[in-house]
Formats: sequence, C-alpha cells, structure tokens
Amino acid sequence: MPKTSPVTSVDSPDLVCRTSNKSPEATKILPVTAGSQLTVVWHHSSDADTDDVISPSHRGPCLVYMAPLESNGEGYAWFKIYEQGYDAATNLWCTDVVRQNHGKLNITIPTLINNGDYLLRTEMIALHNAKVINGAQFYPNCMQITVDGATYGSPDLYAIPGIYNANDPGIFFNVYASGAKASNYTIPGPPVYAP
Repeated sequence: MPKTSPVTSVDSPDLVCRTSNKSPEATKILPVTAGSQLTVVWHHSSDADTDDVISPSHRGPCLVYMAPLESNGEGYAWFKIYEQGYDAATNLWCTDVVRQNHGKLNITIPTLINNGDYLLRTEMIALHNAKVINGAQFYPNCMQITVDGATYGSPDLYAIPGIYNANDPGIFFNVYASGAKASNYTIPGPPVYAP
C-alpha cells in the first residue's frame, strides 16, 4: 500500500518513491508508446475523502521523472520529463489544477529515449510550510511502464536524493507570497529533458 504521508527531507531515500519495493512483482507494468499522452491520477486515501487529491492548502508544483527500471531508481538514473509550477495568468499552482481535474494530470512520454522498462516518478510538492527550511512536503509516487516506439536518446541523468537542496528557491519558499514573488517561482530540480 503506498504511503500517504509526505517526505520532508530532501536527503531521505523515501524521496525516490516513498516505498523501497520497486520490483516488477510489486506492481504491474503499463505498456506505453513513446510520444503518447499518459494520464496519471493522484488520490489522497479514498473516494470518500473530501481532500481526495490533496488538501487545498497544499499548493505547489508537479514534476515527473523517469529512470530505467533496472536501476531500481538508485544513483544517477533519473531525468525530468515534465514540470508545472505557478501560473500568474490564472493564479493557480499545479496542485490546484490537478485538484480541479479530479486528480488527473496529462503528460507526454518522450520519443528520444530508449525502448524498455522504466520507473515513472510523479511528484507534488506542497509549499504551505515551506517558508522554513525542511518545511516543504514531497509527495512522490512511482509506477512502472514499458516504452516502445522510441528512438535512441541520451538524457542527462540525476540522482534522487540529490536533485534538491533544502534551501533551493523552489523548496524554501513562501507560497503565500503574492505578486512578483509568486510569478517568479523557480521550479526545483534539473531541467526538463527536451532534446
């Protein structure tokens, strides 16, 4: 059963997937075609929960990473394929958008990667307590996918933990700030892989 409590340390091994069991026996592997859209769905605990996706106070960015399954998510294996932070035009954070979409977020699987089995790591970062160091709450989860139809690619790889520092401007941040500060929010982590 996946954990629903957040990770609060950028150095915790739980930052990878909030579970140590990432084996194919733990979950089924979903086949996907490179270049296709995949909808990931977040739920807090149950359909009866009024904060089904995430509490409205838990505002922040969404990020998605991939790593070859054989890496088990360890070491320099991860590359970022998606990020969404704050939209000044709508005054919405990605977590707000996901809540409005009943937990759904659409992402596109890159085409310039290798075919094969991957861990797909989705993450929401709640910034409601992030005005203090180690106040940000990380909600990562992983699933397994098999990608076909891709052409060769070589994204830069990063380690998790290791992609964030506790004092990064996108981690140590007052989400209740308004105006220019919120508009200039810096999404944490490496750049999105965009060959």
